[in-house]
Amino acid sequence: MRISLKVKFSLLITALVFLAVALVGFFLLRQQQESLAAQMAKRGLTMAENLAAGAKTALLTNDYLNLNIIVKDAMRDPDVAYVAIVNPGGETLAHSDVALIGRQMERPAQLPPAGASVAVNTYPAPGGGQIVDFSVPLVFSQVPLGALYLGISDRSIAAGLRHARNQAVAITVVMVLVGVGGAVALATVLSRPIFRLVAGTRSVAEGNFSVALPVVSRDELGDLTISFNEMARALREKEMIKRAFTRYVAREVVDEILKHPEQLVLTGERREVTVLFCDIRGFTPVAERLDPESVVRILNEFYNLMIEATFKNDGTLDKFLGDGVMCIFGAPIARADHAMQAVRAALAMQAGMAALSVRFVQEGRPPIAVGIGVSAGEVVAGTVGSEDRMEYTAIGDSVNLAARLEALAQPGQVLISEQTLAMVHNRVRSKAMGAVRVKGKEEDVQVYEVIGVNV
Repeated sequence: MRISLKVKFSLLITALVFLAVALVGFFLLRQQQESLAAQMAKRGLTMAENLAAGAKTALLTNDYLNLNIIVKDAMRDPDVAYVAIVNPGGETLAHSDVALIGRQMERPAQLPPAGASVAVNTYPAPGGGQIVDFSVPLVFSQVPLGALYLGISDRSIAAGLRHARNQAVAITVVMVLVGVGGAVALATVLSRPIFRLVAGTRSVAEGNFSVALPVVSRDELGDLTISFNEMARALREKEMIKRAFTRYVAREVVDEILKHPEQLVLTGERREVTVLFCDIRGFTPVAERLDPESVVRILNEFYNLMIEATFKNDGTLDKFLGDGVMCIFGAPIARADHAMQAVRAALAMQAGMAALSVRFVQEGRPPIAVGIGVSAGEVVAGTVGSEDRMEYTAIGDSVNLAARLEALAQPGQVLISEQTLAMVHNRVRSKAMGAVRVKGKEEDVQVYEVIGVNV
């Protein structure tokens, strides 16, 4: 059964309050009982000694009437259960029960007869409770005159304890009620930040990273709330970076980077990649005949097509080059098949541009076509720039060669280098274009046109 934290706090605090009040009440009642018993014993002993002093005088003068008066006066005390005065032979000379006068004194079996000194004993009363029995020897000038027996009931102690117990119960009930109210209030105060944290956690789990919880206390809960807000802010920044990054690389690549960040190298590393350059052929004269808004619309549709083809093949959009783009395959996440991914992306770009050009013609706009150059090889991939402006890119001979191949490509062509063809051999159909003199290269470069992909 699920029990809320607020209920747990309330039950715990209530139980602690009840236990504390019960323990205090128990010890107070115990202390009061001992105190009342001691007071009763002291009072009974004093009364017995006073009665014994009066009884001695009456016994010396054989004043039995005075003995009975002494007993009668003693019985006015509601706590006195009985008073008896006997002679040395045990005959009752005066008794609170006049029917026993003249008879042999009969004591309860558990009580011994009077000895040479005052004795105090306790025994159960017939009607319930306890009787404290005081036996006082009556001696004058070492001559025994008899004995006095005084019984004190503990009714007053029981009544006092009942009253104290009732008060303790009443106080306990009041304290428990107050404790329940305080427990609920305290539990509410303590659990409210936790409930807010739970709600905030659910919001974050649902993708809402803009949540910010108020810090209402300077304790551990406040520290936890501050940590939660910092976590949400970090996740929000991470999501913003992720969204921004998806503008340059495929969503799957972003997920892979976040899943395995140790594989991400942005500081500069030599690695095998494939670089793709794509450029619109003859776009400058076309742009001169169109208004700026139309030029922007054409470029946006071109960029959308390039980005879609790149991302579908796990490539990275390195940069826009006016009416062209530069893409990298195999960085920042290494891909074993980066060359084939680049070739597939290039063919998808050409197919998309052909369809886009047909639509432009149908809409009365000029047709456009692109040339693409692809080159695989070792580059240095990483961030370059200054403290104020940096970008992730690739630098190396393969980059330059891809740019040169793109410049040589005719509209609709995809030109690749010899090294690129070797990496995708038997998986594409190609046509040799012969050796071409490329700027920056001392030797001619073998160039191939990609015709299609083998199924």
